[in-house]
Amino acid sequence: MRAKMIAPLDPDIAEMESRWRESGIPGLYVGRNGPVSRERARNIRALLYPKPKLPAGKLERFSIPGPNGPITVEVVQPVEGRPLGTLVYYHGGGYVVGDIDSHQAHAIRFANRSRVVVLNVDYRLAPEHPFPQGVNDAFAGAQWASENLGKLGGADKPLALGGDSAGGNFAAVTAIRARDVGIKIAAQVLIYGALGAGGGGGNADVASMYFGPDLGAAAKKTIEASPSVADLKGIAPAIIGVGSHDFLYEDSVAYAAKLREAGVPLIYREYPNLNHGFFSYTAISPACAAAADQLCDDLRSLLG
Repeated sequence: MRAKMIAPLDPDIAEMESRWRESGIPGLYVGRNGPVSRERARNIRALLYPKPKLPAGKLERFSIPGPNGPITVEVVQPVEGRPLGTLVYYHGGGYVVGDIDSHQAHAIRFANRSRVVVLNVDYRLAPEHPFPQGVNDAFAGAQWASENLGKLGGADKPLALGGDSAGGNFAAVTAIRARDVGIKIAAQVLIYGALGAGGGGGNADVASMYFGPDLGAAAKKTIEASPSVADLKGIAPAIIGVGSHDFLYEDSVAYAAKLREAGVPLIYREYPNLNHGFFSYTAISPACAAAADQLCDDLRSLLG
């Protein structure tokens, strides 16, 4: 196992976490109630880490067909320059919280910095829509993008996948499924993804809401839940970004090793002073903004 690079937590993040503790607001998933968790997440973002103010290109929101009904998506154009390709992006949030709005700045950063058209997918959330509805929505987004590249970054330009946390899980699973059905993927960006066996990132509240009480341990170890159990040969080149203070750190390290073993081209970025969620903290932490920009630059290098 790779030795972890030890450094103090970024002081801006440490201050934010201290303010969260002082606020008395519980952890996002405590109580195992989807609507309550989403309201709590909105309040925490507004209080502690608002969106960065980034120049945005054209934004267009509409619905595409999905396996369980229409899926809302938002297309984000780069603010300038001809696109190098298309990125299908899946937001994080433990499969329970998050949406297009909470992660719109992620999509804008990728659009501008990587110079891609981003399709931001608003997949269905647990517990109202438990496994595998969210991951099936994610794959439907990639399928739609592959069939409509002319409306996105260009029919002659590459298609990439990306996501953070739960969205990183969806991006990894979708990359595997895309390989299996012949959809060509040029790159996958896995930002502190839930990539290990068991799903839920070890959080019992998340696992309970996403998988439900009746889904056994064997189901949690399927490829659709845990990409680490799959044969990874022939999947798209990968970019992995994770902080050493991340509770999913070992997931990223282990998945990177599996990718290397399978001969998959890999850019691995480990940030010694960052933790889970750093891509969301760019407005309060220069270190987080620098890490996010580097991952965007890595994608541009693969596509360009």
